[in-house]
Amino acid sequence: MIDLTFKVSEKEKFNVRSAAIIKYQDNYLISKREDKDYYSITGGKVTFGEDSKTAILRELKEELDFDIARSDARLVRIIENFYTYNDGTKFHEYLFVYLIELGKEYFEKGDFINKENTLMHMIWFKENVFLNLNIKPQILKDVVENKEFKHITLNG
Repeated sequence: MIDLTFKVSEKEKFNVRSAAIIKYQDNYLISKREDKDYYSITGGKVTFGEDSKTAILRELKEELDFDIARSDARLVRIIENFYTYNDGTKFHEYLFVYLIELGKEYFEKGDFINKENTLMHMIWFKENVFLNLNIKPQILKDVVENKEFKHITLNG
């Protein structure tokens, strides 16, 4: 499978990604890489010929060993994200964000290490703590207050 990501030029890149805001009641499962100073939500690149929902369900299986039904993943955001990485590379990214509300059996497993990246810790946070974390992009916190679908453009 070929990821939908390509270099436009030496310092410009285009990505298509899917990600999930995963919750159980008022708890959110967030990822934290040991070598980063911010948190993120689980996800990955969409591959050629793959729709965004299939991509996030595949990523959740590969990274977290979660078997999620298609009907349990609800698209809540499409974010057109324009940003510059630390090395000066400019990104143009389409990010499809799904809300997934899990059952108690997933929450009871507690915190764990991502199956594909041992630097990535998966941590459950209460909603009030989640809202105060340094999460990228920050606009993801908006889903807590408004779970209706939104299309957002971020320049920054």
